[in-house]
Amino acid sequence: LPRPRTSALPESKMSTSAMSLLRRAAPKPAVATATRRFASFSPKELEAYRGKIAADLTGLSAAARASLDAKAKLLEWDTPAASYSAVTFPKPPAPGASKEVRAAYTECMVAEQAWLDEKLSAAKAHLTKLLASKVPNGPETARRMASFSDPECAQVQQYIAQLEHDSGLAHKFDIAKWKPPVTVAVTGAAGAIGYSLLFKIASGEMLGPDQPVVLSLLDLPTSMDKVQGVMMELADCAFPLLHGMGGFSDARAAFEGVDYACLVGATPRGPGMERKDLLLKNAEIFAAQGKALNAGAPGAKVVVVGNPANTNCLIGMMNAPDMPRANWTAMTRLDQTRAEGLLAAKAGVSVNAVDRVVIWGNHSATQFPDISHATVGGKWAKEAIPDEWYKSTFIPEVAQRGAAIIKARGASSAASAAQAAVFHVRDWALGSRGKWASMGVISNGSYGIGEGPVYL
Repeated sequence: LPRPRTSALPESKMSTSAMSLLRRAAPKPAVATATRRFASFSPKELEAYRGKIAADLTGLSAAARASLDAKAKLLEWDTPAASYSAVTFPKPPAPGASKEVRAAYTECMVAEQAWLDEKLSAAKAHLTKLLASKVPNGPETARRMASFSDPECAQVQQYIAQLEHDSGLAHKFDIAKWKPPVTVAVTGAAGAIGYSLLFKIASGEMLGPDQPVVLSLLDLPTSMDKVQGVMMELADCAFPLLHGMGGFSDARAAFEGVDYACLVGATPRGPGMERKDLLLKNAEIFAAQGKALNAGAPGAKVVVVGNPANTNCLIGMMNAPDMPRANWTAMTRLDQTRAEGLLAAKAGVSVNAVDRVVIWGNHSATQFPDISHATVGGKWAKEAIPDEWYKSTFIPEVAQRGAAIIKARGASSAASAAQAAVFHVRDWALGSRGKWASMGVISNGSYGIGEGPVYL
């Protein structure tokens, strides 16, 4: 097992900016550390030590809060002797601390939790190897031998027990309490898609279960009563992660300082309308929103949901010259999830078994759902799916799914579009966990496509 560390958090686990911010925000106090042979701890002494940690963590003592506070403890192993020492963590920031300091503190605590888990896993692996070397047929036999006793194994087991205790304390820290909230703007907030989307964001489904959010709801002046009603419902849900919200009819005010912008509101498509018919009606909306984002939140990440999404995205981006082009994206994730659902149903598998589906082109009837690289149940999709069905049924059904839903229910997709927007931003912000994800981005000249259009 690794030798004891000399600081609460290995520097390799912290960014330089986080370390410097924490040093400035909370100067390290004098901290008493103790090192003893664990074997000499009596049950009463061990219980007293654990009680001290618990007291420190709950802030019952000013000295403890200055030294340990939101940090639990670790007793570390130094082979061959069982030597343990209490360690300390950075002092929690004050309630009015800056966003940067809160983020740095959160970074430390998340790394500390991972570090403890790593040590616990290593200790358990060490015990398994130790048992295998001392007992015929290894750990299973040892567990069945009630009379088996070995001082070295006993020390490791005691170490594991203490690690599990300390790791449990570390994971009780409420990361969401310290993590600075991010602000998410949603346009068309009183509409069907916006309404569905807002509750998913507030619940943590979009940005994670420990990320607090502030919502900025934008809609037309004539829809402000509806926006107030939506905010009342959000408040009634008492979402722990929802740290604030506001309703706006002015784009410049709504976008001020936002971190993410979901541009949902657009002139809706009615029966018989093609997306191209919406272009002129929506160009004015997205040009104004691009200018407002450029002025109030040049670092924001933007997903355009309102159709025609790719074109609206390009219009918004061209009106935001100070924003990185990579921060503008159009949603094609709904087409991807539709394609994944159809493939899964055809193959008779869970949608979780489908991956690497790609949507090329605009979010329209001209799109191309590509399964050249897709897998279904671990097999190449083209081996699991009949080629004739793919060409004659699958491609047109994915492309025309929106029109089919309008025909069936008299309104466009709402819940599925909101869920696709959640997937889009979640994978962008948190990573897609190895799975492929489609979104419309500005072309950089790849795939033989000229630079400029919002294509893949």
